[in-house]
Amino acid sequence: MNSLVSIITANYNKAPFIAETVMSVVNQTYPHWELIIVDDCSTDDSLKAINPFLKDARITLIKNEKNQGGNFCRNLGLKLSKGNFILFLDGDDLLTEFCLDKRMAATNKYPDGNLFIFTMGVFYSKPGDASELWIPRSKHPLRDFLQHSLPWSILQPLWKRDLILELQGFDESFLRLQDVELNTRALLNDKVNYHLLAGQPDCYYRIDEGRKNYNLFAFLNRWVDSALNYSNKMERLAPPHLRRFLMGTIYQTYFQVVYHFKLKQISRQEFEELEYKLMNAALVKKSSSSKRNLFNFSKFYNLHLFRIPGFNRLLKACVVA
Repeated sequence: MNSLVSIITANYNKAPFIAETVMSVVNQTYPHWELIIVDDCSTDDSLKAINPFLKDARITLIKNEKNQGGNFCRNLGLKLSKGNFILFLDGDDLLTEFCLDKRMAATNKYPDGNLFIFTMGVFYSKPGDASELWIPRSKHPLRDFLQHSLPWSILQPLWKRDLILELQGFDESFLRLQDVELNTRALLNDKVNYHLLAGQPDCYYRIDEGRKNYNLFAFLNRWVDSALNYSNKMERLAPPHLRRFLMGTIYQTYFQVVYHFKLKQISRQEFEELEYKLMNAALVKKSSSSKRNLFNFSKFYNLHLFRIPGFNRLLKACVVA
């Protein structure tokens, strides 16, 4: 129980939240931790909010010379870390005060494990103001990641250092789906020994309404590019019998594009540009005509027909069948 835990936080313009995030680390009942904050050239008051905490010798601030993206920051923090266990905490999320105690107790209970997944809550302003929980219960997490039915998120795992170093951290070519890509590679690794530990949430993901103030087309374009990057990469890495599930990632991405077009949040020209990328993906073009027709039906259904609860899940299941 004296093992050092390295908590790595990539921060970019999280001034309204970063102090609360750091305080959730400082308040841990488990004292053996280090916090490495990598600031990616924030243009707000992030550094002003972080500086008072630097009197704690366990907290280190690294300032990038130019904006490099979240994956670069996480990999840099990993390179500088000294802990036997690694936890990734984004600059607006929170840990409960018992988080590390709970997680380290699990590593003692399962000494053979090198990847431990815990329950996460979501919140808007403070933990408890939303009821949604991400509970790690998936019976087939690799399959679920491949089809974008995500079984857990970036904050939920505690990584054994040896495993994540063998994986060489995050793939910096991904602008979206960063942790999806990493977790998929972990589950494809023969040395992974994961434990799913459902229970009381020990961490909280913030739903920030301010995130909506961005260029939605640019956001969706990054998502589409990353989904195609992911499907191409995993088609090479995944066993043949699992590759069909990658169509679920394409479908989920297409559904989001159609949904935002329906809400008139992107123009027809922008929609058609994103649709063209997805429908001309190698994975889609070599699929059967019946599966390609399901995408057309999904567009018609989501744009014009009355929505039936669960019907899109059924369409997605047909696409990966």
